[in-house]
Amino acid sequence: MSLWQGVLHSIAQNSETWIGASVVVHIVWALVLILLVVQMRSVSKRLQRLTAGATGASLEKVLVDHLARVEEVDTRQRQMEQRVSALEAQIPLCVQYVGLVRYDAFEDVGGQQSFSLAMLDALQNGMILTSVYSRTDVRVYAKAIRRGQPSHPLSEEELQALRTALSSG
Repeated sequence: MSLWQGVLHSIAQNSETWIGASVVVHIVWALVLILLVVQMRSVSKRLQRLTAGATGASLEKVLVDHLARVEEVDTRQRQMEQRVSALEAQIPLCVQYVGLVRYDAFEDVGGQQSFSLAMLDALQNGMILTSVYSRTDVRVYAKAIRRGQPSHPLSEEELQALRTALSSG
């Protein structure tokens, strides 16, 4: 008896067992197929969320568009960093210290209409602006300050404004 004849004979004698085994194998395959369909739907939903708003574009196009946006944001960030660096370089030159003293320059004038205003940058360079008010006129004087030192002699009020400005830092 040949091998093939032996298998056919075995199947004929144990047909119920073979049918049962075949049913079990078919059930297992059906379960595997159901599992694969469920996983495929899950992957399909994730892909739809990933490409949402892409008007049906391929995943490759969505990723290329996203990469272009990332590069644009990176370029903008570098530009902003350059601008911030330029502004940081200018900050020491901006007015940072201020001192103001109001006073009555003359006995017959009240209301402290006269003033001395010191304005200095981070290097203590700047000016003192003094306005002297009287009943008949107003006079304005400006004196340069370099590294905290005045270019001209200062009045007591101007010195006080300068000290206030220097101590405000």
